[in-house]
Amino acid sequence: MGQGIKLIAGGFALFVLGGAVVYFISQPNAATTQPTTQAQTEPAPTATTTSTSDASAATATPTESFYAAAEARREQVLINKEENDRLAKLKATKERSVECKFWKQQQKTSSAAAKIEEKINEHCNLPSSSAASSSSTASDSASSGSATTE
Repeated sequence: MGQGIKLIAGGFALFVLGGAVVYFISQPNAATTQPTTQAQTEPAPTATTTSTSDASAATATPTESFYAAAEARREQVLINKEENDRLAKLKATKERSVECKFWKQQQKTSSAAAKIEEKINEHCNLPSSSAASSSSTASDSASSGSATTE
């Protein structure tokens, strides 16, 4: 029986030591990173009370900056969407205008294609996108011109 008691006591001691090791290994990770920053700014006796507030401030700053950046991206997306919607409405309005319809009709019936292309660009397309649209309308006019001659 003497050996059984020694074995149980040894097992209990190893269990307590194992628990203490796990406790001390997991605890210093949070405490060691904070006191190093505190040791640079403040004396050691107040490091435990101040390190907790510094840790919460350090973790709040990246989170707040993340939220601020996300909010800025969201606002930029909304601004871009509103601008695109405004430009699309403006382009649709210009394309529905009487002048645009007139010059498109002239394009179908007249042979002065270059002058009519300029008028279509002027009355149907937005000023900033006229260069990109002129290439597409030129290809459209070439295809419609060949269709009318056939």
